[in-house]
Amino acid sequence: MRGDSESRSRYLSLALKSRGAINGLREVASGQPVDPKLADFLKRLLAGVDQECGAAFVSHLQESGAWTHFEELSTVDEVEKETGTHDLAEVVSAILSQANDLSRENAKKLIKFLTAVEGRALQRYTESTELRIA
Repeated sequence: MRGDSESRSRYLSLALKSRGAINGLREVASGQPVDPKLADFLKRLLAGVDQECGAAFVSHLQESGAWTHFEELSTVDEVEKETGTHDLAEVVSAILSQANDLSRENAKKLIKFLTAVEGRALQRYTESTELRIA
């Protein structure tokens, strides 16, 4: 039971982290500068995705500390594969560089990706809750 509870908590945590980043990215997409909390999240994410794709994506994310638990890693990997998002490093770098037009467009791209991550995490959270009840 404890493992199930921890797993559900990690899915929920991933959804909340994604939502927090999405909220910050919306401000960037509207022309505001990147706030320090979002910048920290983006730097950790960039460390995880920089120059990595395919099979190395998950192991590199784990090493970077951006996401460290199976639930986080598998969810991000699933979404990355499903969406064909192989340019996360460029997207995140452009946002961090704060070049206005490029930053805005890339913020919108990253919002789409993190929205998919959030949705998948909430789906997994709900599924694990339903299994527990059944």
